[in-house]
Parts: sequence; C-alpha cells; structure tokens
Amino acid sequence: MKYAGIACGVLCMLLNVAVDVHAEPRCTVQSKEKVYRLDLSVPATFCKQPINKRDPSCNILPKASVLQLHGLWPNYTSRDYLEGECNPESECQTQAQEKGKYCKYPEPAGLYASDAWKTLAEGYMAGKEKCLERHEWVKHGTCTEMTPPEYFGWALGKAKEISDKLALALDKEMSRVEFNQRVKEKLPELNGAIHLGCDGNLVSKLYVIYEWGKEPGAPIKTKGGKNAMGNCGNSFTFPSK
Repeated sequence: MKYAGIACGVLCMLLNVAVDVHAEPRCTVQSKEKVYRLDLSVPATFCKQPINKRDPSCNILPKASVLQLHGLWPNYTSRDYLEGECNPESECQTQAQEKGKYCKYPEPAGLYASDAWKTLAEGYMAGKEKCLERHEWVKHGTCTEMTPPEYFGWALGKAKEISDKLALALDKEMSRVEFNQRVKEKLPELNGAIHLGCDGNLVSKLYVIYEWGKEPGAPIKTKGGKNAMGNCGNSFTFPSK
C-alpha cells in the first residue's frame, strides 16, 4: 500500500504537469473601469518602416483593404493595460519573422473553423502571414468574456465596415476637413470618435474606443467631441504600397 501510494502520487504529479502544459492562455482582470480599443493599421505605412522590411506580411502590396485589424484591446481607463499570457509561458514561442513570428503560439479555439474567419480574415486581418491573430488572442482576447470566434468576428466585422464605408482614396493627399466630412457622411455613428496616428505624412493607424461589456458597446467620443488627428498634419495620405 505504501508503494502504491507513492506511485499514485508520482502519477498524479505527472498528470497535473501534462494538464498545465496544455492549459489555455489566461488573463487576470481586475475590477477597474475598462474600455475596448479597436485598432486598425495601414499595412503600407507599416511596411515602409525599415524595421519591418523582413516582415512576411509586407511581401505583397497593396492589400485587399487599406485598413486592417491589428487588434481589439481591453484597456483600463486608468491607462493601465490588461495583458494575457500563455500558461505556462513556454507555450508562446516566437520565431524568425520569415518563418511566421507567432505561428508557434497556441491556436485560438474554434477560430479557424468559424464563418467570420473564413470570410473576413483574408481581406481584413493584419499579419496573417505571421499568425498575428494568435498573439492578439493570447495578449488581448483572453482578457474579454468572448470566445475566439466571437472576439474576431466582432473585430473583423467592424474593420470591414469602417474600411468599406470610408472607401478612402489611396495615394492621394487628404485634408483634415475632407477626412472629417467623409466620416460625417459615411460613418456618422463614429463621427467624433475616430483617432488617427501618422508616420510623417502617412496615416499609420485608425482607432476607436468603445464602451465596456461582454462585447464592445457604443463608441466613445473624444473629450472635444471631434475626430482626433493625433500627430497627423493638416493633410495626410493613406498609401497603397
């Protein structure tokens, strides 16, 4: 009986280790006020930066859409960030860019079989070539109450809506006035809630803050009630390549 107990103890320890190795990524969420940030990137601007020249997502330009989903980020309003992690950390292994930087991360459960991924990822998901979606799920999606199909379904759907409705002219200089007028006409529900960021005179990102909930709620307007142009000048360009 003594040896049976020891054997059982060792076996149980091994089983527990096996369970931990394959555990789902996790995120510790505190009871602080939270919001969602939908972050859309401009792939061509990203690819113009020297540090990104070897990124596999830059091999083919232009992309199907000028704006692509970078991520949907749950953030504390106190400017502290929520961040999920693999459990254990060794489950999240990065590798060389050309091999797909995040492709050794665990697959988001059920994502690749979902209708949203099959229909929207090719046109509206940034960094598919390096499995960016796996990184985004571990670091951000696990901090929500959504499943991977729900999380990416909402975010990709919104990326498509914003990109398609704005239908921005590429490689053509646009003034702040022109951009604001386009938002007012094509996306009135987001007028006053859009934030831009630029790299020189090229737009690098567009993001919107949404109210917290099981999934994002209403868009939150800026304090001034106007679209925020960040570090963009009086005119800027959305590049195609």
